Amino acid sequence: MMRTVCTALLILMLCNGIAWADRLAVVDVERIFRESVPGKAADAHLEQTLSVLQKGMDEFRLLYAGREDTDEAQAALREVQIALERQFAAERLAVQQVLTTHLNQVVQTWLIGNKQRNAPRAVAPANAFFAYHPDLDVTDVIMREMDKEKPAFPDLPTVTLQSGSQTTPETSGPDAPAQ
Repeated sequence: MMRTVCTALLILMLCNGIAWADRLAVVDVERIFRESVPGKAADAHLEQTLSVLQKGMDEFRLLYAGREDTDEAQAALREVQIALERQFAAERLAVQQVLTTHLNQVVQTWLIGNKQRNAPRAVAPANAFFAYHPDLDVTDVIMREMDKEKPAFPDLPTVTLQSGSQTTPETSGPDAPAQ
């Protein structure tokens, strides 16, 4: 997933009409996503999301308390577990998209504002290269810019339980699967 994000960032930067002869800078995207204020906020948001979804699963298990070993309960629990895992994957993807968009905006703004002679004209993800000169690394500069504002992440999902023969969770939020 991270490699896909990095590759997309590289393609975006290089397809903006930038000639290969221009000076290139590199940024450690994984480090920015791991250590920046927005990256840490994303992790916290995903932890909260997981907590909400786990609470929904725990509440659903209570519906089958005392009869967990029945075929009906096992099937329903599996179905709900799969639905909640899909929801978490969608939430994680939405958070990654927010971070990637924020990083792209910061990089573009930095490139536009950096008009000094011999300044980088393109920024590529560091993991796209086998090796590069450390002077090309602008991760710290980009991280400082990333830390200036916290991007808005999607609302936390909600889990609503339905009882009946086709018991499934209803999750809501911007990325909830269609029911």
